[in-house]
Amino acid sequence: MEESVQRCIEEIQSVAGVTACALVSDEGRVLGKHFPKGDLSSSLFAAMCATVLASAEAACGSVGVDRPFQVTVASSDATILIMGVREATLITVIIDISADLPTVLKKLLDIVVRIRDEEA
Repeated sequence: MEESVQRCIEEIQSVAGVTACALVSDEGRVLGKHFPKGDLSSSLFAAMCATVLASAEAACGSVGVDRPFQVTVASSDATILIMGVREATLITVIIDISADLPTVLKKLLDIVVRIRDEEA
């Protein structure tokens, strides 16, 4: 498991424009990560991303919309992307504002699909 988590993190961080990433449990626990500025913010980032996705799920459920598979948070200097990989696992990514977002999203979706296929 640890080896596959590390391989996943390496694949995600190799996508041009990704500045940080983590594989996170739906409870907010860091399973694997790449944060160039140290560990202090990765635990909080993971917990808050799990909370954001859970809140989006609740919002969707309250209006009869299917469960979201991704949430995007856009700011003036970066984009945060939260994607469900499995029932209880998320990929969380920080994308530099200068990146080509559609290309990054496509590559990350390809990674998610591959991970899901490996599990099947």
